[in-house]
Amino acid sequence: MSLNRLRDLAAAKSAAIGTFVSMGNMSEVECLGYTGLDFVVIDTEHGPFDTETMMNLIRAAELVHLVPVVRLANVDHKDIQRAADCGAQAIILPCLRELDDFKKAVALAKYAPIGQRGFIKGRGTHFGNAPWAATETLEEYYANSNERLLVMPQCETKEALEQIEDIVQIEGLDGIFIGPYDLSTCLGIPGQFETPVFKEATDRILKACHDAGKLCYIFTGTTNQARDYIAQGYDGIAHNLDFNILIEAYKQVVADIRK
Repeated sequence: MSLNRLRDLAAAKSAAIGTFVSMGNMSEVECLGYTGLDFVVIDTEHGPFDTETMMNLIRAAELVHLVPVVRLANVDHKDIQRAADCGAQAIILPCLRELDDFKKAVALAKYAPIGQRGFIKGRGTHFGNAPWAATETLEEYYANSNERLLVMPQCETKEALEQIEDIVQIEGLDGIFIGPYDLSTCLGIPGQFETPVFKEATDRILKACHDAGKLCYIFTGTTNQARDYIAQGYDGIAHNLDFNILIEAYKQVVADIRK
């Protein structure tokens, strides 16, 4: 077994299933741990989270054995360092366009010799007491940390798509997360996921990832779509947003009561 359950699921050819958390409530994240989900994406790009709230949502995920994934807004030293230090086991970065941006993301998130992350044994290592962090040498700690933290930038721009075969060759980049809404918009077909242009794009990304031995995740909006992507061989799907599912579930409950 590896130090990251998402790696283990991919090795076992079992697609990881998660969802986006945008409401920022620790009890909500804890409840999600009783649903069978594998991971949650703590969305600091669109969600109203500060660092301390993000850290507490990571704690809640760990409590119920959900893999805490954090989506950041920028390739920024402060944001990436804090997410990693607080215990994120994967980071997602949106809207990247240039190859150098992908390389910079890896450099900031990974320890030497792959990257340039600054040393600390903080909250995410149980303050140095987690078995994988309580190592005899710093080199071993760096290697364990690099294995534990997945760097999965998004491919959701035309520029990234055109360079995807080069992007997935970056050492330390663990996978790609496809953002279908922004990608389809950049391709001039917003939300048209059944068109040949969009399918060719996602097929290209999936193939590039797997040819390079990297993970490929995608966002899904419907359960049929999620099942279809899993059948195509995606390593993971992040299904919908917490508030969408909450609203739809209660709508159905109210409709059932009023029948």
